[in-house]
Amino acid sequence: MLTPYRQALALPGARAFSATAFVARLPIAMIGLGIVLLVSGRTGSYAQAGALGAAFQIAAAVGALRSSRWVDQVGQGRLLPWLAGIHAAGLVAFVAAVGYDAPLAVQFAIAAVAGAFQPAIGAMVRARWANLTDDPGRVRSAFAWESILDELIFTVGPLLTAFLAFQAGLSVPLVVAAVVTVLGSLALAAQHGTQPAPSPRAPRQRGEARRTGAIRAPGMLVMVTSALGVGGVFGAYEVTVVAFAQEAGQSGAAGVILGLWAFGSMISGIVFGSRQWRMPLPRQVMMLTALLTVVLVPAPFVPTVALLAGTTFVAGMAVAPALIAVFSLTERLVPSEQLTEGLTWTNSGLALGFSGGTAVAGIVVDAVGTTWAFGLPIASAACAFIAAAAGQPVLRRAAAGRPLPGPAIAWGVDPVPGPGAGAVVDDPPTP
Repeated sequence: MLTPYRQALALPGARAFSATAFVARLPIAMIGLGIVLLVSGRTGSYAQAGALGAAFQIAAAVGALRSSRWVDQVGQGRLLPWLAGIHAAGLVAFVAAVGYDAPLAVQFAIAAVAGAFQPAIGAMVRARWANLTDDPGRVRSAFAWESILDELIFTVGPLLTAFLAFQAGLSVPLVVAAVVTVLGSLALAAQHGTQPAPSPRAPRQRGEARRTGAIRAPGMLVMVTSALGVGGVFGAYEVTVVAFAQEAGQSGAAGVILGLWAFGSMISGIVFGSRQWRMPLPRQVMMLTALLTVVLVPAPFVPTVALLAGTTFVAGMAVAPALIAVFSLTERLVPSEQLTEGLTWTNSGLALGFSGGTAVAGIVVDAVGTTWAFGLPIASAACAFIAAAAGQPVLRRAAAGRPLPGPAIAWGVDPVPGPGAGAVVDDPPTP
């Protein structure tokens, strides 16, 4: 089962850039949870914590669409250090703004700047894999490998965030995330040999049709809509888990629970990503989002942290397969020269859904408690399923009109911060 992964990692330079990218995007699993813990800990308001987290994620989703296009045009080595530096400075400034009780508008503005410049590391590392080999089997295995690393990130990230927050201080996780982002991004940018060659936009000639964006590809609106629903699952679940653990007097357990979500997802991702499946991709997306909806149903009814940890682990096992299918189908729908942009559209759908989930969950927790808030992830997953089911005709036509793979893209272009996916937008963006 592990042979395809070993073969992919044997490619020249693969181990180095994959390991470096792992470090560079580890903070994506820390930032969302770090914002929630910092703001709720200082203000006691989950609504404010969710709203600030949403501001970060919305800006990250919008910014990633622009930055991914720039990266395709000028190259990773030139742009990545600037993105990482401004992003890290924004995180540190946000910590200072919260610590000194700056006006809420200032906190929102700084969170948005930090999010807008978050590097899309997940998209960049997958572009390197696609540049390294044109063997469809190896690229598929490589992308599945990266999805496994994404899940490992969201297993380790929440645990590290909770440990740092409650042992060293609520602001420490965000500062650590800023430092690690810069170090990992600089190391990845320095590896010029494996990065894709820039594709500068040629001047449009008179009478030449204007190139359309990847979002206009048939079926892409369906995929982004479905991704919005899946992202809503992550955002709402993360905030509600933090509130549930704090209400139970076990605040540190939130990191453990979210880590179990990602660990279950990682296990299922290893199995799912190593096998070939006969079911067509459009049907896979529909069936797997339906499964995600079903496994979330027990959450509102669990009375203890221990039981929530168990049901979360089981629910997490539905995450990676659903996201692998979503991003695999996205890869089939867009032209190869717009791959980074197309993947970023779907990832931004996840990030926007995540931001909406965090904001709404914070309001619901403050108003009526965690039992009702746990209903939000179920509703979000159901919306993803409905979008995929309603879009089956257009998805089948669009997928049939494209040549056969090509790689099957593993789930996280960039993990979205939050359970298992991680805003984090790059990604993700917190499991």
